[in-house]
Amino acid sequence: TIHTSMTGVAGASWGTDRFIYADGFNEKPLVRVRAQQGAVAELFTALDTLNGELDHLWPEVLPNGMGVLFTVTFSGKNTRTGKAPFSIAVADTRTGKHRIILDDAAYPRYAAAGKLLYLNSKGTLMLVPFDESSMKVTGAPTQLIEGMRLGRFGAADLAVSVDGTLVYSAGTEKYDEELVWRTREGKSFPVDPDWHGFFATPSISPDGKKLAISKSADGRSGDIYIKQLDRGPAIQITHEGVYNFSPTWTPDGRSVTFAGNDAGGTFRLLTRRADGSGPTLVQFSEKRDLYYPDWSPDGKWVIFQSWNTGPDGGDLLGIRPGIDTAAITLVASKVEDSYGVVSPDGHWLAYTSNESGPFQVYVVPFPNAGAAKWVVTSSGGTNPVWSHRGNELFYRGSSGDIFVVSVTTKPVFSFGQPKRLFAAPWEEFGFAEGYEVSPDDQRFLMIRKLNPALPEKLIVVENWFEELKAKAN
Repeated sequence: TIHTSMTGVAGASWGTDRFIYADGFNEKPLVRVRAQQGAVAELFTALDTLNGELDHLWPEVLPNGMGVLFTVTFSGKNTRTGKAPFSIAVADTRTGKHRIILDDAAYPRYAAAGKLLYLNSKGTLMLVPFDESSMKVTGAPTQLIEGMRLGRFGAADLAVSVDGTLVYSAGTEKYDEELVWRTREGKSFPVDPDWHGFFATPSISPDGKKLAISKSADGRSGDIYIKQLDRGPAIQITHEGVYNFSPTWTPDGRSVTFAGNDAGGTFRLLTRRADGSGPTLVQFSEKRDLYYPDWSPDGKWVIFQSWNTGPDGGDLLGIRPGIDTAAITLVASKVEDSYGVVSPDGHWLAYTSNESGPFQVYVVPFPNAGAAKWVVTSSGGTNPVWSHRGNELFYRGSSGDIFVVSVTTKPVFSFGQPKRLFAAPWEEFGFAEGYEVSPDDQRFLMIRKLNPALPEKLIVVENWFEELKAKAN
């Protein structure tokens, strides 16, 4: 079997060239992997950050193998239209270069010859003439069916068979999430049962009394909120209308540093006081993706992940505020290095990489990361979090479950056997970075998906191609 840990949640499609094209991990361009044992995923598309592109998802390889259709999401508003959250693009399988072919459009599916199906933002199934050879739209779109289910990230229940059977679901998709505490034994209880939304990247303050988290109403944008734990009030400290995410507390507990991108495609690391007062300080900015900042305990370094549009994947970089004018590369490879976190004593850097195939957790000295390297996991792992005493390293396994490894950091780094603490399947507890550890290391704050409303009905239309011909006449 071929491991699939390189993919996110938003689709894959098998091409005639024996490549599988897939949604990249989290908010990334598309990747592809050759359908053979031991194959390693490679970048296929590149995000056009100058035009505000945030993610590429839901790929559909054309039958002739010349191109891949997919959905594009944008940071904040779609900079092409000013309002529509999705567009559809097509990428050349030879070069990976893409161009937008439809706005206010998501979840493309190639149907009968010369016909392309998709959903608009109102959940209406649309049909548009499409030339597979030139990979261009050749006419005006037509509305077919209203009231289809358009889910989070532009997802849809939509498929067409080669003999012309159409299957889709109708109704409104309602997703919601809550925050829960989980003990080391896996027992759960809510943080605040009255606080729901779309959450990402929680971070608990050093004193354990506050939570910084990215929250949005629809999962397509985000702002940073500071919430009193557990059932206290929450304040919103960003209002830019773009995507702000992955907050982390400064060592003094007074401010939070977070990643954000503007409509022009510039990614920035920003710091703002946790009470929302005062100006927002720009720590660093670049025309490439910046993710997951983490302060060193002494406050001298900010560690973060970049995402390159070239053959190299994500790298771990660092800056010393007030000293460095350019980022310093800490860990770099030809694959993805991500989720870098510095140990409480400031001497070790844990991170995730897929350099050996599946994602594993690694530890290197900090800041001299090239001096040594240890592979802490062997059966898959991502998103390491240090215990506050520095004697344990937590991470999520390949199925999402929470694991712990005992570590020793003096006089040299050493570690024990990983131990599974409790189940936390991706289907229920979302993305890898969706957890945080309490200051006493006894509880885990996690984002749990509430049960979505089931589709109102699943509809099967037989001989649908004949229906299309009748409408054309």
